[in-house]
Amino acid sequence: MSWLTSLPVWAILFLSLAIIGSVSASSYLFLHSRTGEHRERTGLAAAAYMTALGSLFAILTGFLINSEYATLRQAQSLVGKEAAAASRLAWATEALPSVDTALVQQRLGVYLTDSENSDFKAFGTESAENAQNSPGFESLRELQSTAFTIASRPYVASATANAIEQSMADLTDVRSELLTIAESEMPIELLLLSVIAGFALIINALFVALRSGGNTVYVAVGIIVIVALDLALVVGISAPFRGPFVVDAGPVRTMATEVQAGVYLPWVGPGQATEVSSKTCIDDPTSCVQVNPGDPIQLAALLRIGKDAGAAGLDDLRGFQLAIDYLDGKFDGEDGQLLGHEIALYEVDDKCSPDGGRSGAGQLLNDNSLVAVVGTTCSGAAKAAIPLFSEAGVLMVSGQNTAPVLTADPEPDSTYFRTAPNDLIQGSVVAGFVGGQLGLNNIAIVSDGSVYSDELSNVFETKISSYGVSRTQTFESKEGSDYAATAAAISAGGFDGIYMPVNSPVCENLMNAIAANPGVRELPVITSDGCILAAVLPAATRVNAYGSGPDVTALEKQPFYRDEYKSAYRSKFGQAPLSVWNTSAFDAANLIFDAIQRTSVKADDGSLLIPRRSLVEAMQSVDGYAGVSNKMVCMPTGDCAQAATIGVFRAPAWPVGSGSQTAQPVYSKTETLASVVRKK
Repeated sequence: MSWLTSLPVWAILFLSLAIIGSVSASSYLFLHSRTGEHRERTGLAAAAYMTALGSLFAILTGFLINSEYATLRQAQSLVGKEAAAASRLAWATEALPSVDTALVQQRLGVYLTDSENSDFKAFGTESAENAQNSPGFESLRELQSTAFTIASRPYVASATANAIEQSMADLTDVRSELLTIAESEMPIELLLLSVIAGFALIINALFVALRSGGNTVYVAVGIIVIVALDLALVVGISAPFRGPFVVDAGPVRTMATEVQAGVYLPWVGPGQATEVSSKTCIDDPTSCVQVNPGDPIQLAALLRIGKDAGAAGLDDLRGFQLAIDYLDGKFDGEDGQLLGHEIALYEVDDKCSPDGGRSGAGQLLNDNSLVAVVGTTCSGAAKAAIPLFSEAGVLMVSGQNTAPVLTADPEPDSTYFRTAPNDLIQGSVVAGFVGGQLGLNNIAIVSDGSVYSDELSNVFETKISSYGVSRTQTFESKEGSDYAATAAAISAGGFDGIYMPVNSPVCENLMNAIAANPGVRELPVITSDGCILAAVLPAATRVNAYGSGPDVTALEKQPFYRDEYKSAYRSKFGQAPLSVWNTSAFDAANLIFDAIQRTSVKADDGSLLIPRRSLVEAMQSVDGYAGVSNKMVCMPTGDCAQAATIGVFRAPAWPVGSGSQTAQPVYSKTETLASVVRKK
C-alpha cells in the first residue's frame, strides 16, 4: 500500500471519489434495471438495514481514524522528544572542556540534520528497516561513540556524565520508537471490512433511492461522498512518514540549525550565533570555499619548520597535529574528520622573518581552496603575512605570536587572531621579577632586531622604570653577529643583569659567549619564551639563566591536560614538549575547527560551502572558550588571551625537554591584558 499512502491528498481524494463513485454509479444502473416492480419491497428492506450498516461503517472507520491519528500524534510527539533530548544533551556538554563540548555538539548537529534528511525519508519507504543503513544511523553511532567515550573519562563530573548518557539513551530510544512506528502498517483486514461496510451502506442507500425516487437520490449521493471521504482520510493518515499527513520534522530541523550555529556553545554569547545559509555564498561567491564530496578541507601551517629552524615552530605544528588527531574525540594516533571530511594540512616555513611570512602567505594563497591558517611562529613573519591573508579574507590564527604591535591598531578587514598572550603581559611580569624579586639596578637589554624582540624589549624597559632601576642600555645582537663582542660590551658596561628576549639561535649562541666571558658569566641572564626551547637548554645551563613564558605548570590543574593531552603528546612524538607553545597551537586549531563547524553549509550530496568572512565573524564571537592553554575571549583587535599566568623558570629546570620533569617556576604571576594596558 505504500504507493497509495505516498500520494498527495488531492490524488487520494480523487481516487477514492472516482472508484467509489464509479462503482456506485454502476451499481445504481444495475439495480435500476433489475429491481423493477420489486423496488418497493427491496427499498423497505434496505431502509431497515440503513441504521445498522451506517453504525457499523462509522464504528469501523472511526476506530481506524482514531487509531491512525493516534499513531500520527505519537510520532509527532516523539519528534518533539527527540528535539528535547538533543537540547538536554547540548546543555549537558557545557560543563566539559570546550574542545569536548564542540566535538559532541558538532556530531549532534550532524545527526539531527541527517535524521531529518535521511531517516525520515527511509522511514517513509516500503522497507523502513533501510533506516538502519541511512546516514542518520551512522551519525547516531558516531555521536554515541564520542559522547560515551568522553563521558567515561575521569575528569568528567558524574552529574555531567549521567546527563550525557541519559540524553543519549533518550535519543536512541526515540529513534527506535520512530522506526517501530514506521515499520507498522494499518491492519489491511480492518480496512477491507470498512470498505465492504461502506459499499453495503451505499447499496442500501441506492435501494432506498430507487424506491423513493425524487430528492432521496441526493441522500444516496451524500452517503457515497461521505464513504469516499472517510476511506480517503483513513488512507491519508495511515503513514506518518509519507503521504498527505506526515510528521512535521520542524522541531528537529530547528534544533539542528541552532546546534550548528553555536546557540548551545557556552563561548558564543546570546545573539552572537553566526547565521549562515547557501544564500551567503550566492551573495558573495568569491569568499566561499567549496569542498566537494570526498575532498579534504584545506588548512595550512605557516610556521618556523625548516631544516635549520629551532624547535618552536615544530612544537606549534605538533599542537596542530594533535588537534587533528582529536577530531574523533580521542588521541589514538589517527587523524579524525571534520564534518565528514579529512583535513589536508599544508606545511610552509615562515623562516621567522618578514620575507618568509610574505613568501609563505603568497605560496599558500595560490590555492583557492585554502580555508584557514595556523601561524605564524614569529611575530615578524606575521606582520608581513597579515595584510596578505586579510586582503584574501583567509582566517589566520597564531598560537605563538606575542608582539603587541600585531593587535595594537588592526585594519578593519583584518582576519588575524592569536591564542598566545600579548607581550604587554609578559613584559610587565618579567619587569616585576627583575626589578622586584632580583632587585637589579643596572640592566643590559639585548634585542636581535626582530619584531618580537624589539617589542618585548620596549615593553620591559617601560615597565622596569617603575621599579627604580638606575640604568638600562640596549644592545643589538642579530643572528650571525659577533656574539663574543656583544658579551664583551656588556661586561665593560658594569651591568648587574642581562635581559635578552631573543629568538633561537641567537639565544644559545649569545649564552655560550656570555659563559666564555669571565666578566658576565655569573650575571643573571633573563630570557623569554622565544628561548624556552629544548634546544637552548644546554646553553642555558652554562650560565645563570632564567626563562619567562606561559606558566605551563599551571596546566597540571586542568584535568584534560593532565589526563589526556600530556600523555598523548609524549605517546605521539616520543618526547616531552619542545616549547611552551604546543597547547596554544592546539587551541588555535580547535578554534578554527569550531568556526568551520558553525559556519559551513552542508549540501545533500555531502559537499560543504565555507564562507571565509563568516569564519572571521565566528572567531569574533568567541567569548569564554575554555582552551587548554588559556580561556579565550577574542576581541576585535585579534587578542583572544585576555589574561595569562607568566612563570619564570631557572635553568636547568625549564618546562621543556629534559628539564620538564622538575620544572617549577621561581616566580609566577597572573595579569590581565586590560590591567597592564591601564598601567602604561
